[in-house]
Amino acid sequence: MIVGIDLGTTNSLIAVWQDGVARLIPNMLGEFLTPSCVSLDEDGSILVGRAARERLQTHPERTAAVFKRHMGSDKVVHLGKRAFRAEELSALVLKALKADAEAYLGAPVTEAVITVPAYFSDAQRKATRAAGQLAGLKVDRLLNEPTAAALAYGMHQQGNESRFLVFDLGGGTFDVSILELFEGVMEVRASAGDNYLGGEDFVLTMMELFFERTGLPAKLKNDPHFMQRLTAQAESAKRVLSAAPTATMRMRHDDKDHLLEIDEELLEKVCAHLLKRLRDPVERALRDANLRSSELDSIVLAGGATRMPVVKRLVTRMFGRFPASDINPDEVVALGAAVQAGLKMKDAALKEVVMTDVSPYSLGIEISMPSE
Repeated sequence: MIVGIDLGTTNSLIAVWQDGVARLIPNMLGEFLTPSCVSLDEDGSILVGRAARERLQTHPERTAAVFKRHMGSDKVVHLGKRAFRAEELSALVLKALKADAEAYLGAPVTEAVITVPAYFSDAQRKATRAAGQLAGLKVDRLLNEPTAAALAYGMHQQGNESRFLVFDLGGGTFDVSILELFEGVMEVRASAGDNYLGGEDFVLTMMELFFERTGLPAKLKNDPHFMQRLTAQAESAKRVLSAAPTATMRMRHDDKDHLLEIDEELLEKVCAHLLKRLRDPVERALRDANLRSSELDSIVLAGGATRMPVVKRLVTRMFGRFPASDINPDEVVALGAAVQAGLKMKDAALKEVVMTDVSPYSLGIEISMPSE
């Protein structure tokens, strides 16, 4: 059985191509989103998912999150007395997803299509493959996240000729891809991105604002328990602002409550530097594809961070139209990975679909002159 996996910075999902459609697979809690968190319990056992995320505030020294950003690097994360590389932590998440899929499908899962940011380097892609192998999965194919989103979206647009841009802002990475769909062929025209820009950066900016506005001592930034509680407050406020005009961050220190009320206008102001960084890859992708924004038929959102109103407003202003919201942005990449898994299995329902991708990086030629 081949599955599709969205190995995300904040959350991960697993899906399968079954009975002619892509289906998400719930975890043992009945949820599609599995937090990309790993924790080492006091007895030495490993916790993954929501159970690990809940320990971020109580046991920050034994819990890891956002490790996708360190894929392909030499960074080591210490959980208690044990040390893990990012690919080892990712393998534990993949192993949990694999177990959930096998319990749900009632069959062994041996192979996977895993999605990666389009702008992942070769070292980061090799680390992702290594994580899959450590989890007991054969990983023949890594699929770029915006391309996966386009595959999921394209299945709803079969028979139509269209050009569309995928704006994929996840927890830790940002990707843009421009695609063209014609006669069952999906061609990626251009890709651009930023591997260190995502929803987590908006959370960090809100945390910095909290320190600035409340006057809390900077030494608290070295207190992992305090910082994890503040992270949870900032994350909660970010989610509240997706549905309400204001949100309040509240922390208690030295028997005193410290409050910060944030509205959309303030958030947009303090995150202006992040919003500018979102513009640059979009403009670069349009230049590479030799297209004007007016020539695009639609804009597709992917990644949970695109739920933020400040991001949606930015996209609307940039393109002069509202983005498409046909598919849940949290789920669209995993669904696209399942479509690719179906293509690998040569499912009859997908025999008309052909996909081509591009290298996100420029290619050059190195010339070496022999010494005389």
